[in-house]
Amino acid sequence: MTDLNLAAYPHMGIANPVSEDAVSAMLELTGLEPGDRAAELGCGNGALARLLAGWGLRVLAVDRSAAMAGLARRRMDEAGLSKAVEVVAGDAADVAEARGPFRLVAAVGTTRLGDFDHLAGWVEPGGWLLWGDLFFRGAPVPAFVAAGLDYDTDAGWRARGQTAGLELVDTRISEEADWEAYVTDLIAAVAAWGRENPDDPQRPALEARARALATMYGPAGREALGFGLYLFRRPGMKTDGG
Repeated sequence: MTDLNLAAYPHMGIANPVSEDAVSAMLELTGLEPGDRAAELGCGNGALARLLAGWGLRVLAVDRSAAMAGLARRRMDEAGLSKAVEVVAGDAADVAEARGPFRLVAAVGTTRLGDFDHLAGWVEPGGWLLWGDLFFRGAPVPAFVAAGLDYDTDAGWRARGQTAGLELVDTRISEEADWEAYVTDLIAAVAAWGRENPDDPQRPALEARARALATMYGPAGREALGFGLYLFRRPGMKTDGG
């Protein structure tokens, strides 16, 4: 059975309602230098890892899906970034624990990794955590919780980092244009996959699923959900050899 993400992600950029410009604006605040080590946890199609590599960082990109890691690896090869980005299939927490700490840990759209004590432990003293995820604008929406989408509130994400001893440096809440770009990208990506696979028996179901997500993330859904990008710093001095 074809997975919606595996169908859409090859044709998408960052598969969340956040722009590369927003990420770059936060990276500009970090003072990261070429050669610094970064980890992207839950790398998906590798779009964010590719952006980090463009800053001259040495990137470890991890995804628990072997198929998704394979996609990210192919995209790094196509972009000529295979030496700058190492893509690993496996549990992000296990890999980060074994290979860290890092100068930057990026985790965007990876709700299940929201244990900020662990995240903070994978960041070097003086290093950075870039966290991005959906948040509830009010009370949790039962349908999302029932589906295992245990988001926090905006204030909750901020508090998690601060409770783990991290300093909140900057926050960006996605605007309407970010959401519209994401939904448009998703629908176009599934359509592109459909043109490539016109006889796939899963095509009608995947197209229907994409339309349902577009509705869920439409204006009505955005009254209940937002998306925040949060830049935290771990106090301390930069370590040598990072």
